[in-house]
Amino acid sequence: VSPRSRDPHPEQLEPYLAGARLLLEAPAPGRRWSPAGGAGISGQVVLEDAADAFPLVHRLRTELRADPAGPALHLLAGLGRGEEMEASRLAIDAFRTLGRKRRHLTQALTSDADANVVLGAFCRTLDSLVGGWTEAQWQAVHRRDRGETLQRIGQDLGIAYQNVSKRLIAARYALLRDVLAAASLTFVKA
Repeated sequence: VSPRSRDPHPEQLEPYLAGARLLLEAPAPGRRWSPAGGAGISGQVVLEDAADAFPLVHRLRTELRADPAGPALHLLAGLGRGEEMEASRLAIDAFRTLGRKRRHLTQALTSDADANVVLGAFCRTLDSLVGGWTEAQWQAVHRRDRGETLQRIGQDLGIAYQNVSKRLIAARYALLRDVLAAASLTFVKA
């Protein structure tokens, strides 16, 4: 998780990181979290099911941005697919490429070069979608991902449910769900 330079110091970010940290640290079948230490949240997640990788990254992002009063935190994610050692190496390589590509937040690598091309396109699409969201759209997406109805989200936010729908349409939520599903399928099949 990377704060922007104008955001508060790391110790002031802790309340905004709590939800994401809780998500990572909570025991979950088929998931192992190994923190790396340092400011923010840094570490490695090992998943038994590769299909869980993209949805987990998305869930962490929406958790980090759910509070519109909070800083605009960005989750950088390098994903690797394969046996544990190979997957770890690929994930590190994927993460390192993000430093060279300024606006990219997500990169996935596998041992299949063709799948990597497709995954690269999916990652850029996901990054492009979330990169343009307003704080209001982050709020709506976060709540919708949790299964809340438009009416319930509207009540929570103090707006009409039609305005929740408009926020989700503006965020291109249906496309986001499709791209997450396609990226997950490609990652599993690689």
